[in-house]
Amino acid sequence: MSSIDYLHPSSFICLVVKEEALYRFPKKTIGETTYLIIDNSHISDVQYENTSNSHHLQSVLGCNNKEGERSDHYCWACRSYKIGTTYFYYCNECNNYYHKECVESPPIFISSYHPKFPLQLLKYDRGIRRECLSCGLEIYGLVYHSSISDLFMDPLCAKKQEFSTIHNPERHEHTLHYFPRKAPLTCDVCASDDTKNCFYSCLQCDFIVHGRCIYLPHVIRISCHNHRLSFTSSLPLGNSWFCGVCRRKMDENYGSYCCTKSCAYAVHTNCATLLDLWAGKELKDKPELEDDNIKPSIEEMGDRIIRHFRHAHHRMRLIEDIEGVFDAKQQYCQACMLPLYDGNVYTCMECDFVLHETCANLPRIKHIEHRHRLILIGASYFYCRFCYRYSCGFGYTCGEGCLNYYLDVRCASLSQLVDHPSHPHPFFLFYQRKSYQKCSACESEEKISLNCIERDFVLCCRCASLPYKVKYEYDEHMLTLSYEKIASGPCWCQICEETTDPKKGYYTCNECRVTFHTECVLGNDIYLKEGRELYTYYGRKVEIIPNNRLSRPICHKCQKRCQYNIVFKNYLGNIFCSSVEVIYSY
Repeated sequence: MSSIDYLHPSSFICLVVKEEALYRFPKKTIGETTYLIIDNSHISDVQYENTSNSHHLQSVLGCNNKEGERSDHYCWACRSYKIGTTYFYYCNECNNYYHKECVESPPIFISSYHPKFPLQLLKYDRGIRRECLSCGLEIYGLVYHSSISDLFMDPLCAKKQEFSTIHNPERHEHTLHYFPRKAPLTCDVCASDDTKNCFYSCLQCDFIVHGRCIYLPHVIRISCHNHRLSFTSSLPLGNSWFCGVCRRKMDENYGSYCCTKSCAYAVHTNCATLLDLWAGKELKDKPELEDDNIKPSIEEMGDRIIRHFRHAHHRMRLIEDIEGVFDAKQQYCQACMLPLYDGNVYTCMECDFVLHETCANLPRIKHIEHRHRLILIGASYFYCRFCYRYSCGFGYTCGEGCLNYYLDVRCASLSQLVDHPSHPHPFFLFYQRKSYQKCSACESEEKISLNCIERDFVLCCRCASLPYKVKYEYDEHMLTLSYEKIASGPCWCQICEETTDPKKGYYTCNECRVTFHTECVLGNDIYLKEGRELYTYYGRKVEIIPNNRLSRPICHKCQKRCQYNIVFKNYLGNIFCSSVEVIYSY
């Protein structure tokens, strides 16, 4: 909606008020999902006559977006940005919008899509979300269901009147006709035979398409690739095509999205239009905003001197091969927050600000996983969405302002193909939309992981982002991360003296043949350093202090002695072992 006019107040009450009474509705379990059965009291406003007028809904008039595009308003009933009729309902008190169809949905409805049997109005409660038969979107709120044919439709789709034929020459030159029967057909656009979504067929040629696929965009941009992708009905023959998102083999005879530049890069239609990766925008005929126009992170000044945009008030000089130059216990890279062991670094010519050379050259714009581009920032601290660690170094955040979306620089540097030094085979970055992958090391279940190309070995981002080389103060050699067994019998951690498991990964000294638990060497908070500050969820300041007293303090939470190099002190003076424990304290 580009323009909005507010009409007279309606007799309908804001659904937020009615949510308070939902606990009285009976529940229904369908498969692994629980729904609330909505009856007449949900739409009857008699029992809400005494509700404040501020919760009476107003009609909001505007002009429709095109079919298939996102609405400007989020409906709090069906929990979607779908396009409805010419107006919404709006609550002044809650600032919530509702589709007209959702507010006026009767508990029992006979849809033109499914005229033989009535549909029951339900509300999603918990469990696996099902997809709408018509549009294919996941259902988060109100939904109509047929127990006879086990179909689900959101209120907008169920109430459509004109659906039997669709003429969209941008997708297909002929008129498409609704195919009412469930049959094992394969969609020519997405290459899926999913019967949970309705099909349309062309009577003049052999073309079958899901209703949801008819209005898919022609040109898009996803976070997994640096260029735009355009839809193609088939891929060039002669090559073996593998999807750039799920890495599965692609069938050249069906639709997909491929790179508009010279890259041999293609993605399944369903993978490309995941809202985790795609911003939901059609980019056809729209000017391309090139990231090349963004200035680099460093400004070369000659004689190995630079100025970094995150430390622009001072100049920095390149120092090569720093092994043994810095005290790794005291000095660390301000971007990745890891100690300075070896390699090249840039050091500030006026203060103690230091960056690894690779960290200094990090791009200011990244495209990875998120549907919007990410921008490089420096923050007091943040929580990484990939590895679930707090960091006070550099990070990437959403360039479109998505709330609390941050990645630390190590996780953001994971590419589509990763050569991890601790493993003999390459990994590819894998995105799961509806299921989880179990990490072979820590056994956590994640939607984003690194999968070995050669064998069944998976690393979550938390394990994959562990530093490969570390230094332990009582071992003169560097320790390296390994997932391979180095002895026929059990190995013991040199710090805690408990057994180490190669499946979970450990640090080992190749010279001394000793092993260490990763957490014993690194602690729980790799990217937090003494002298910095955090804040609890209740706004209380937390100090990060060194754990260097003669006797180690006892953690206020777990009641064990704090064994790591840093501890956390809250405003009451209580000591905590880790950031996770202190962040939820009062």
